[in-house]
Amino acid sequence: MFKTIVPAAVTGSRKPQLRQAVHYFIYGWLVILSGGCASQKASQSPDLPPEPYVRISNNDSNLVQLQIAVRKFVPARGHGPAIWLAGVSHIGDSNYYAALQEHLDAQTLVLFEGVAARARPSTPTSPPQAAHRDDASDKGSSSADDAGLQSSVATSLGLEFQLTAIDYQRPNFRNCDLTIPELRQLFAAEETSTGSSGAGESFEGVLQLMQGGSFFDSVLQVGLRFLGASPKLRALGRLALIDVIGEIQGDFSHLQGLPPNMKELLQVLLERRNQKVVRELTNDLPRLDEDDTIAVFYGTAHMPDLERRLRTELKYRPVTQLWLTAFSVNLAQSEVSENERALVQTLIKQQLAPFQKNKAESKVQ
Repeated sequence: MFKTIVPAAVTGSRKPQLRQAVHYFIYGWLVILSGGCASQKASQSPDLPPEPYVRISNNDSNLVQLQIAVRKFVPARGHGPAIWLAGVSHIGDSNYYAALQEHLDAQTLVLFEGVAARARPSTPTSPPQAAHRDDASDKGSSSADDAGLQSSVATSLGLEFQLTAIDYQRPNFRNCDLTIPELRQLFAAEETSTGSSGAGESFEGVLQLMQGGSFFDSVLQVGLRFLGASPKLRALGRLALIDVIGEIQGDFSHLQGLPPNMKELLQVLLERRNQKVVRELTNDLPRLDEDDTIAVFYGTAHMPDLERRLRTELKYRPVTQLWLTAFSVNLAQSEVSENERALVQTLIKQQLAPFQKNKAESKVQ
């Protein structure tokens, strides 16, 4: 955890620049989020809420690290294949993705996220290690054609993008996600039941943003070019992203103040896709041997709900976890002062405060 630093006075020219960079960055990344290794025991009680899958490490006062958990689950009773919930940051260092790749390659089956524009072949009845190549070609957290904005974020921060850093052409990799037509059907059903088209319209807006060409995308691209203009600005951008993810612990349920249409959007994008994962796990588990392993390779925002489902629906319990460093910032090397570090933290808290308002009020009550 960070030592709290009270920001001192900042020159008038620098503060607006930082505020503008953080403003563009935080809203762009909240849309995109719709990631040394150590092991430790994880909570085993099914009644306790999942522990966070994101943490900020600052053991070295000059080094700020964003770390993502990869958590192992086993049957609460009896025997059966182990399941790894491999949360991932969609942008990170090359070493981070190399460590993830090594871990995923060691599993019998990897179920990965990838919202595609077309339907895929039905799940094969042969053993899961004989996964279809067509499944692996639908890679990443979105289809390959929709990687523009996320790739731009990675480039502006001097990082790698998951879609290009991970090799999905592995025989044990299988796409396990809904398609765009399936998601549109779900949003249409929500509109029928609620009478509001807000979530569906937001989804189409997200698609347009990810594909590029919109006004908001143009504004974000300007902000990203601004961030990528110098090593110091890149460092500040990384710090902003670390603080955004750390503040909500990679879990959108902490943003109780989101507008209703955004809550509906996230419910479909997170929970309905997680339901798809659990259905496939239910089908795959009986066909696997006890010493086989499955990795669910999804963004960190999916992990808390997936863990609840593993505990309650599949009767699995967490036993251990790995913490992988997605990326870091060396404050001294980047020439980021304590005042600038504190200013970024303050700006992020201010931008997120309206979304967290309802949650804070509920705690007071």
